[in-house]
Amino acid sequence: MTRNKLKVGLIGTGMICNIAHVPAWRELADEVEIVGAADVVADHARGTAEAHDIPQWFDDPQRMLDELRPDIVSVCAPNRYHKPWTLAALEAGAHVLCEKPVADNYQDAVEMYDAAEAAGKLLMVGQSVRFRSDSMAAKSLTDAGVLGETYYAEAGAMRRRGVPTWGQFHMQEHSGGGPIYDIGVHALDLVMWLIGSPRVISVSGAAYTRLANQDEGLLTSEADSGAPEGVPAARPYDYREFDVEDLGVGFLRLENDMTIVLRASWAANIPEGTGSTFILGTRAGMALNPLRIIGTLGAYQADTTPIVPGRDEPFAMGHIREAAHFVRAIRGEEELSVKRDEVLNVIHALDALYRSAQSGAEVHLDW
Repeated sequence: MTRNKLKVGLIGTGMICNIAHVPAWRELADEVEIVGAADVVADHARGTAEAHDIPQWFDDPQRMLDELRPDIVSVCAPNRYHKPWTLAALEAGAHVLCEKPVADNYQDAVEMYDAAEAAGKLLMVGQSVRFRSDSMAAKSLTDAGVLGETYYAEAGAMRRRGVPTWGQFHMQEHSGGGPIYDIGVHALDLVMWLIGSPRVISVSGAAYTRLANQDEGLLTSEADSGAPEGVPAARPYDYREFDVEDLGVGFLRLENDMTIVLRASWAANIPEGTGSTFILGTRAGMALNPLRIIGTLGAYQADTTPIVPGRDEPFAMGHIREAAHFVRAIRGEEELSVKRDEVLNVIHALDALYRSAQSGAEVHLDW
């Protein structure tokens, strides 16, 4: 029997909407249909609708919600607008797939989840890295106990010169933070998910702006800055607008006596490949990108590299899998895998990192 298609509306029609969310929903053509695209910049909404044959576009997302009453809304606006548009979508009766980070502070994130529960709707945060083949393989190995008891990890998301120069990521007013919120959230969420999401109890952090607030005259590419397929109608970039960190670091203590070091940069004088992520356990260690198990074999130290099908998959594949999972969760066929407590644990830690960097002191998390 053919099921009714779920109607999808898009809020925020920038890069991630066009190269990830739209392809993800298009892959689910038997389950959903994109009915509208909305952006406060009319040309962006119109351009996305025309490029992807979306029937309606709006320069007022609220009007789209009121007129189309979508079943699902992808919130792809800048970080500072995740909360208001998520709340508006929930109020309009939609389930919400919100881009990471869920919000630019912990309390807003709590309010968003509370609103979803009150509305009887699902809120899923787009931690798309979890849905990539190598990440899912890593999770199966950690869940199987391959590492033993884990006690230390480093979560790295380090770009040598990768400032997003095509949007509003570099502006505190719109993003609430720099690489810590942009790519550090992926690195920390992945490690926390792999080790079972023990609660973070304290954070000591530092944030620096040393390179990206000047014109170095370097030639860089949009791919270097996180836009592997380019950006149509990119916003003109002015380095003098840069007022977030270009490097953030944090030391996290967890409730199970584990510790994590987080490093995230858009600009740093580092060799390529420095942004490694690894987890130490009593039986073996695990390194990511590429996935390797570091341990022993008999009397010998040995590294094992699992052959993971699909490890070289396209950029959008994580988003495709997360959207498919979200639809199954909405239909009641699966339990939502990106859980409230997991997301709040990560955003609470990142929020505390910024507060620690500002105060120069360790921050103990109030749960």
